[in-house]
Parts: sequence; structure tokens; C-alpha cells
Amino acid sequence: MTEKIKTTKSKRVPMWLPYLQSIQETSKGFFEFKYNGGAETSSLDTIQSIMIYGDSDYNLSVTYLDKIARAGIPIIIHRRNMTQPIYIIGGERPDPDDTISAQIKVRSSSRRVTHCARQLLTAKMKNMSWLVPPEKLPPFASVDSLRNIEAKHAKKYWREFFTKLGHPEWTRRAKNPAAIALDAHSKFISGIILRWCCYHHLSPYHGFLHTPTDYPSLIYDLMEPYRGLFDQILLSEWIHKKPDQYLTSGIAIAKDFLNEKCYVPLTRQIVTNQELLHGIVLSLKYYCLGRQRKFLIPLSGKPNGGRPPKVDFLLYGRHAGKTDFWKVAHEVSKTKVPEDKK
Repeated sequence: MTEKIKTTKSKRVPMWLPYLQSIQETSKGFFEFKYNGGAETSSLDTIQSIMIYGDSDYNLSVTYLDKIARAGIPIIIHRRNMTQPIYIIGGERPDPDDTISAQIKVRSSSRRVTHCARQLLTAKMKNMSWLVPPEKLPPFASVDSLRNIEAKHAKKYWREFFTKLGHPEWTRRAKNPAAIALDAHSKFISGIILRWCCYHHLSPYHGFLHTPTDYPSLIYDLMEPYRGLFDQILLSEWIHKKPDQYLTSGIAIAKDFLNEKCYVPLTRQIVTNQELLHGIVLSLKYYCLGRQRKFLIPLSGKPNGGRPPKVDFLLYGRHAGKTDFWKVAHEVSKTKVPEDKK
């Protein structure tokens, strides 16, 4: 059965709290968050995830943490000197489909793990082709071989990225302003995917391209296809910024980009970029449950003809059938509207 997502739910947005100072409950379901540089009051049903960044002398209330986590909002605590962030998530809800068992079963099949890893890597390199061309993936390459190809591609990619930024001496793993900002940006996006993995009963600790279980490897798997999209807008902005502005501007850019609309050829929908992150979680769930023969990754693209791939899920957003659908689809993908679609 096709799972259709309703569009009447409250819009949730991720929250970034640099150098948290306090959290207070102002009324039932509403919290005031004070941080370095400002304050914000929000109801819990409008928050997607919370990232607490930087050192803080504030002692988090267990009562508030419990209320936030029970509302299905992941909390990520990240500092510059932390190799891995701290994740706080709510308890599991009942799942009639037993999705986690299906996920572990897929993970035990080398053929299906390789399929997932290949799809992730193909999508990742496609969205990074704005900077470096994709590497060719051999038809029967193992996951280990795919990881080696990814490492070679990443080396070229980051070398070109930092050269265009004007700092060819920097590297992705070093502690330079861009790497620190990219790490924080990555943790910010991870909160959105973590929320949807928990919501759809997938284990965040059992990945396919990244397989260690001592950190939420699946979250980083599902981020891979979209890294190139964020990197492109970050680079275009950072070229005109000073290094000490990378961090704050990077989070602001991410928030704006997440709310921008795009066209998704896979489902023929107009959605926000944020919904791509939800869509890849849905697609993986359906693949694990056997409702889809392939793990299909929703990416932004241009409207085209022909029959679209068969998918059993839909994203939040607009569907084909509206009178202005094709006009808007071509506008968000920056293409010319064909005469037969006007």
C-alpha cells in the first residue's frame, strides 16, 4: 500500500542554539531558549531537532530534556573538540511492521548492502559533480571497494573545494575554520535525519556504507547524497566571507536552503529541500520492508518526459495535477516550460 504523507501537519524546523544560556517553559508546550546572541520562544510541535553548539555553563534540566525528547525532538550537543556529538532521543514507539528487524535482515545480506551502498555513493557523486566528475563504479564492486573509490573521490573533491575557497593548504580533517564549520553544519543536518529515522523506526546505528555501530552510522549514510548540494552553496557564500564568519553564516545558509523548493523527478513533486532528507528515510524503510525492489533516492532535478520509476512513497509537497504544476516545476528547477506544458 502506498503511504501518502499528509500536508496539513505543522511545519517543523531545526533549531540551532549556539552557546546555550537557559531553557525555560513559558507555558504548556512552549519553551524559551536563550543563547549567545538572542532568544527564541517556540512550541515543541514546530521544532524538528535541536542542536546545542559550543561550551555552556547552563545545567540542562532533566525535566525539560524529558519533555523535549518525548515530543520526538532529537537533541544534538556538539563542540569543536568533540569527535562525536552527544545524541538524546526519545524512546521507541510501537511498530507493527517491525522495521528494525527488517533493516537488520537487509544488513545481513551482502548483495543488498552493496546495492544500498552503491545507490548512496552514486547519488553522492552526482550531487558533487558541480566540482569534480563522478568516479566510475565497477558493476560487481564490494562495499570495501566502493569505500576505496569514495575515499579517492573525496580526496579530489576537498582539494578542489579548498583551492576554490582560496586556502589550498587546508584539508577536510584538519582543524581549520572551514572544516570546523562543515562539521557543525553536518551535525545540524544530522538532527533532521535522526528525527525521521526514529519516527520511521529505523535504527540509526546500523548503516550500509558506514558500518560501525558505535555511532549513528546510518545518519551519515543518508546525508551523503545531499552533501554536494550544501557544499556548493556554502562555498559560493564563504568566498565572500572572512574565516571567522564561516560557522554562523553556514548554519544560516543551511536553514534558508532547507526551505527552498525543488522539483523531484522520482516522485514528480515540488517539495522543499528539507523533504528530500525525509524522503530518503522513507525510501530506505520501504526497501527494507520489501515494498520496493530498489532503494531509490529522491534528488532534485528537472522535469522530463517518460514514465517515472515506480515508487510506493510520496514526500510532503505538491503533486502533479494542479493547473500550474508544470510551470512552477520548471521555475524551481530553472528550466524553460515546454509549449505543451503551458
